[in-house]
This record gives sequence, structure tokens and C-alpha cells, in this order.
Amino acid sequence: MTYESHEHDVIIIGAGGAGLRAAIEAASQGLRVAVICKSLLGKAHTVMAEGGIAAAMESPF
Repeated sequence: MTYESHEHDVIIIGAGGAGLRAAIEAASQGLRVAVICKSLLGKAHTVMAEGGIAAAMESPF
């Protein structure tokens, strides 16, 4: 059995909007970043919530 070893400064769990934004910021600071997600990139809950967010922003209340 073969194992791979990886070294990171930051490990982010979740590839939704917040996780990816955190990864961008950490990488811009020169840190080595890993993002771990349970599905394909782009299939996060942030994408599924866009309709509800848009409705809330349009609400007059």
C-alpha cells in the first residue's frame, strides 16, 4: 500500500462560498491551503441557496 503525505498551513472543510473565500484569503497571505469537500466543487449548499438569498434581498420587509 502506498501513502502520500501533504503539508498545509490551513485546511478548510467545506467548499461553499465561505470556505472558498477563506481559501482565497489564506492563499493570498502566502499560506499553503487544502480544501476538503464531500462533493464536487460547485455543488455546495451556497449554490443551492442562491434562490432563497435573492428572494430575501428583494423582499420589501
